[in-house]
Amino acid sequence: MSGELIPFQIETQRVIQLLAKQIYQSPLALLRENTQNAFDAVRQRLHIDGQFNPSIDILLSPDKIVIADNGIGMTPDDLSRHYWTAGSSSKNNAAARAAGVVGTFGIGAMANFGIADRLVVETESATTGERTICRADRAKLDLKQNCIEREVVQSLQKPGTTITAHVAPGEKIDVVKARDYIAEFVSLVDVPVTVNGEIVSKRPIEDLVPHVPETWRSNEQAHVIGPRMTADVTVILSNNADLWLSFANIIWDSKPLTGRLVLRSGHSNLRTFRSGFGLATASVSSFYQFGGIADLLALEPTAGREAITVDGLQLLQSMMTDIDRFVSELLAKRDESDSSTPFMNWVVAHNRYDLCGKLRMTISPGDRISLEEVERRSHPRPMMLYEGADQGVVKAHASEDTPLLILARTNPRRRCEQNFLKNNANVSAISDKPIVKDRRSYGQLSTAESALAYRVESILETDYFVKSIVDFGSISHGLPVLAQKEGDRIRITLNPDGQTVQLLLGLFSTEFGAFGSMAKDFVRNVLFPRIADYVPSSTKQGAEAFLRAIRKAREVFEYADDDLGSLPGIWEEYDEGRIPLEEAVARSRTAVRSSVQVVEVATRAKDVVPDVIENEQALHEAADPAAGLNLDPSPGITRLELTSAAKLLVIDDKEPALRGYRCFLAITDKAREEMGEFFLQPHSTSIVWGGQKTLFIFMHHSGQFGLYYDLQTREVVDAAAGGGAFPTCSIVLKDRIFIPIPDEIRASFVPRFGERKRFEIRADILRAEGGNGSTTNGTSAVG
Repeated sequence: MSGELIPFQIETQRVIQLLAKQIYQSPLALLRENTQNAFDAVRQRLHIDGQFNPSIDILLSPDKIVIADNGIGMTPDDLSRHYWTAGSSSKNNAAARAAGVVGTFGIGAMANFGIADRLVVETESATTGERTICRADRAKLDLKQNCIEREVVQSLQKPGTTITAHVAPGEKIDVVKARDYIAEFVSLVDVPVTVNGEIVSKRPIEDLVPHVPETWRSNEQAHVIGPRMTADVTVILSNNADLWLSFANIIWDSKPLTGRLVLRSGHSNLRTFRSGFGLATASVSSFYQFGGIADLLALEPTAGREAITVDGLQLLQSMMTDIDRFVSELLAKRDESDSSTPFMNWVVAHNRYDLCGKLRMTISPGDRISLEEVERRSHPRPMMLYEGADQGVVKAHASEDTPLLILARTNPRRRCEQNFLKNNANVSAISDKPIVKDRRSYGQLSTAESALAYRVESILETDYFVKSIVDFGSISHGLPVLAQKEGDRIRITLNPDGQTVQLLLGLFSTEFGAFGSMAKDFVRNVLFPRIADYVPSSTKQGAEAFLRAIRKAREVFEYADDDLGSLPGIWEEYDEGRIPLEEAVARSRTAVRSSVQVVEVATRAKDVVPDVIENEQALHEAADPAAGLNLDPSPGITRLELTSAAKLLVIDDKEPALRGYRCFLAITDKAREEMGEFFLQPHSTSIVWGGQKTLFIFMHHSGQFGLYYDLQTREVVDAAAGGGAFPTCSIVLKDRIFIPIPDEIRASFVPRFGERKRFEIRADILRAEGGNGSTTNGTSAVG
């Protein structure tokens, strides 16, 4: 090919602006980054001179931001080698870390050019006395030419740094929002930080976590919290078993861990800090939904500051596991444990039924009685126990001379009572087993019944690896279905008079095309809860085998140290001439965009999964219209024969909701390819939200492991912070997996006409510490 060669050109300032906005999701990131740099500078000066009075002063106006500190300052060489060199940091050394600095990435200067078009840096070094002024215009930035103006001026004998950012036209600052944004991450900083003259720092950590109404308090020094953790601990307990905890002087793995933890049960969000400077909300799993504040020197931010590193998350998860155990053993000695469902869930998950003595169970006649009292009274002579709900049986057996213990009807209390009594008390159970009458063999079944029996057996074996025998017969106690273990199979008897079974038999005769999907939904909704304990993956061994199968090589979706290392590495390769400029730009943009998802259009759910809503409604009404939503682990909705390009499914307000949801978001293709098989397994669902974060925790029904899916939005979620346990309603197609969005926050996920919703995604498999995981009361976890 002949012809002239022309240069490849690039608008440097535009590339830097794009990279800044990709790494730093919030347009106010320059406030956080420069305030953090000021905080680090103050800490470094305090480390070498503990006598000076530190201060950080911020002035905000719609078109200008000024951030001034009297910290250690920078030399002319520091400015050239570190501040204006992406990927290089003067704080990435032992002395800076000993001072408790927050940032070591060396890309904070880039944050300014997301919304600023001119930057002025005036600084004086506390070590050399040199004073320097630098000026940079975004329009003049150039990768190959000197473009930063630097001037060494006379010293004023006032060490410190002042950053002045001139906001670009069209990027005006909302002063009130900016003030609140700063206050959020400097609230615990122990030096005065002012915004337009108002102090927004130096708040006590206890003030950031609401107390509970105090019924009982305990203060212990150097108390053993768990196998790896010792701390000074304060516990405040309310009469309904809400907890407020404070941990100080923490020893972890026999080493001091600088910092504090203040937690409250049911608080969901766990905000993280380092040396008092705010980092991000962490997703950790706790049976008690502990949230609050974790201010620990061991925590480090990732590059975009929107998360903490995996090591930090794993540390918090391990600590939370010890704290859950500590709290459970403490509650076991208190009458308030009887009001705590999280306590009972923890007991069941960890097989610690010996802790259930303070729980109270029903006795007839009489008031509720503690299990330890049952143990005491039953040893001279056995007490009678009824595990059913038939009041006729209760009346027939209960008397003042021989009171009848009545087992709770719902879990986890029922399992706590059963196992405590089995291990500790002397009880005699009254038989109340359902009986099958008129059981019919295959030869006696109608065509519709034979088809249903075959379809149910096939679905159970294909989807759940359960071998079964399905027959029909009348069942006592008004039960529609009875499942009984027989050797290596489960015998499932269907009551032909039950409404759900009649519905299915009717479909076979009148709408055969809908019969198959309805049978699959019938197995998931009606049969699975009755056979959950027999599903192979519900055991520890089965869960381990499944986990090994899906733990193939994959990338954690976050900017951790290793991920960030690629940015300076890419530009170093370019500077050394090993890659061309266009490749450096392309690779850089890929690095910062690899975990971003964009949603532009909402698709009607009935256009993608047309029968799912109708089937769920029909089965719910036929089974029990008054039944509440099930929070126990359950399988996802599978339609593996369907495909869709949709990223967001919605259900109109005029149509019935699907298990309470009207919005479903597709997980990213990367997450689906690497962890999608998880959603084929029964799982529970917990969701919490606050600020710009929405966190999903899906726990495997074995309790051995789970999956977290973390969405960072550009805008604040349009709802007050909240969340908790939700019904499982994952929808699995051949090429898409949709997760449910609670109604409280769906407005933040559904794009308006012409709008693009943009999410930064982090996802990974989490491993429950000690082989036991969270339940539907857990919030968020990482492993």
